[in-house]
Amino acid sequence: MTHAPTIRRVLLYRSRGFTLVELMVGLTVGLIVIAVVTTIFVNVSNNRRDMQRTGRQIENGRFAVQLLEDDIVNAGYFGEFDPRSVGPPAAKPDPCSTTVADMKNMLMMHIQGYAAAAAKPSCMSDVRSNTAAVAVRRVATCIVGDANCDTATIGQIYFQSTLCNAELSSVPISTQYVVAAQPSSAFSLHKHDCATPGSLRAYVMHIYFVANNNDPGDGIPTLKRAEIGTDGEFSIVPLVEGVEDLQLEYGLDTNGDSMPDATSADPGTYGGCAADPCYIANWLNVMTVKIYLLSRSTEATPGYTDTKTYPLGPRTDGPFNDGFKRHAYTETIRLNNPAGRRE
Repeated sequence: MTHAPTIRRVLLYRSRGFTLVELMVGLTVGLIVIAVVTTIFVNVSNNRRDMQRTGRQIENGRFAVQLLEDDIVNAGYFGEFDPRSVGPPAAKPDPCSTTVADMKNMLMMHIQGYAAAAAKPSCMSDVRSNTAAVAVRRVATCIVGDANCDTATIGQIYFQSTLCNAELSSVPISTQYVVAAQPSSAFSLHKHDCATPGSLRAYVMHIYFVANNNDPGDGIPTLKRAEIGTDGEFSIVPLVEGVEDLQLEYGLDTNGDSMPDATSADPGTYGGCAADPCYIANWLNVMTVKIYLLSRSTEATPGYTDTKTYPLGPRTDGPFNDGFKRHAYTETIRLNNPAGRRE
């Protein structure tokens, strides 16, 4: 009996819970751990999103340059036909013309550019100020009906030339090639055997430019292309988001050896050119194109300010003092077809 109070005191001591101070300390430590873990998680997520933005920006810039290069390198390609036989057009061509006769007479104008400050062709819209544009004229490298090549499409404009000696002896030169919309009885020229129909290739007229928006009002600068559709009219196709600037320099061959002797951002005015014959002659002498392209991320990076400047050949961009990351690209392209014909 004398030990009962001691036993009760031991049991009471053993069943006692946390004190208020201990609970507050535990809660505080737990909140600190949660805050640290949350901060780490947020930082990792932000870094991952930033890496994704940067990766997309770099990929978009490279893709844009590759698109331009693949098209420009083939400028002036007309299959087996030598467009020098046609001669230069009589007046400065309008690359937006959908008149088949104009397209037929423009073959020698393999490339035609518009400097940053120049007025742009009418079939372009929402053009970003102080950016250049370039028109590429050629035919498709793929022959209609060949494997992995599109079949003939109604309304599409095609090019056909002759390899038949009997047809080659015909004059004028305009009878030796055809530019017309499908279907057309005009595609009546032949290959060497004078029996097999001549190859049919899609007529390509592409005009590349930078627009202020991808979709109307979204504020995302985008590389776009005006091209002739199957309805015989120009339509605008968005190509690469985030392309903010495009500048171009052209290498002119002034002595006929296929090698550039001079460079100009606007060959149409090179050497004090003003009249159409001089404008046309200078563009026919273009053998290389140097691309300067500025790619921008489509989303701003929190806490980042772009204070850099970007040399882009004829001009320098920046500093923009905004939250978008950017990267500049440069590529020089040789126009294999017009240059090769002079070698």
